[in-house]
Amino acid sequence: MYCTNCGAKFEDGSSNCPYCGTVAMNENNNVSQTSTYEGPMCDPTPVLVWGILGLAFALSTGILGIIFSIIGLKKSNQYIAYTSGAYSRKAQIGRKLSIAGIITGAVMTVFFIIYIAVIIFALSQSRYY
Repeated sequence: MYCTNCGAKFEDGSSNCPYCGTVAMNENNNVSQTSTYEGPMCDPTPVLVWGILGLAFALSTGILGIIFSIIGLKKSNQYIAYTSGAYSRKAQIGRKLSIAGIITGAVMTVFFIIYIAVIIFALSQSRYY
């Protein structure tokens, strides 16, 4: 069962959500046991995966890492909007990794541009070509 307030998964039959404390009432109390947070956006795993991919590619390619990190950040924002502002641990880590991937990707891209500029300058000053 999923909490209707924060989207966290917990055992069927529990009276309260263990994460936010929202009361999960049965049909006699006019609140359904089923959650409104079922579907592809109730799982924060894609946020974490895109964050990891973004940071990993940012360290190696720069621009591709920035792209993956932006996708991770967008997935994080969609997850937060879908769960009414609730964060899971995976979503928090994925969001932080996405932000780190954007920053790292930008630094690596600038470093790569400077590196290429130095090589081009060195080759243009060379007497042997």
